[in-house]
Amino acid sequence: MLIYTLCVFAVIGFSVFYLFFYRGWRRDRQLQEPFPESWRQLLESRVPLYSRLPIDLRNQLDQHVQLFLAEKSFYGCDGFEVDDTVRLTVAGHACLLIVARNFSDFDEVNSILVYPDTYRVREVESDGLVVSESNQIRAGEASSRGQVVLAWTECEEGAVDPKGHHNVILHEFAHQLDYLDGTADGAPPLSGEQAQQWQKTMTHAYEHLRHSLRHHQKPWLDPYGATEPAEFFAVLTEAFFQQPDHLKQEQPQVYKLLCDFYRFDPLTL
Repeated sequence: MLIYTLCVFAVIGFSVFYLFFYRGWRRDRQLQEPFPESWRQLLESRVPLYSRLPIDLRNQLDQHVQLFLAEKSFYGCDGFEVDDTVRLTVAGHACLLIVARNFSDFDEVNSILVYPDTYRVREVESDGLVVSESNQIRAGEASSRGQVVLAWTECEEGAVDPKGHHNVILHEFAHQLDYLDGTADGAPPLSGEQAQQWQKTMTHAYEHLRHSLRHHQKPWLDPYGATEPAEFFAVLTEAFFQQPDHLKQEQPQVYKLLCDFYRFDPLTL
């Protein structure tokens, strides 16, 4: 009876440890490992903002990257070989989004699939009794199941052009932050007052972009952001990190909301 009771308590204790403490314990052990100098050199060459970060945020980014590479699985598609350059480029840009946030924001991300170039996806749509198929060419995508798909040529474009309009890594991982509340709707988890301000400001900016396009005016943002609110948030994130001065000039209230959400102001670097 005593042995049985001890076994029961041991099982309960192990279950509690695994459910509530194991992940933190494992991460603490991972961060005790030295950060390879070769990784730091790759981040300096592949993530333009890295060298401009203050030392505390740079150390935080190093830790996030270290955990990212330890926990997320990379897969090469169509014969593509994933090496340290690929892994550090993706991890470095993805972790910029959470450089001042908790790494737990990426807890649900489990795998990254990398194609050598843009790839085709067969899309099936049903409209009542009519079913149609189409082939779409994509540069990346994200899913609520924790999977991110990227085209390497597009990743490299963002890595070598820090002030460009597009960065597919930032875009797709912004979707993952959007999924934190269960759905990609352009509004990541926010507190009550912050959520109200977000809804008001972002809706106005979103409708402004759609209005500009309807009237054939040159928009201040990538037109793809007008597709739906989720894409608007992802495109805004690209602009926030890649062209913060332009975004602040055109939409100061939007810029402030993103500074509050990301807990980081790229214009102070």
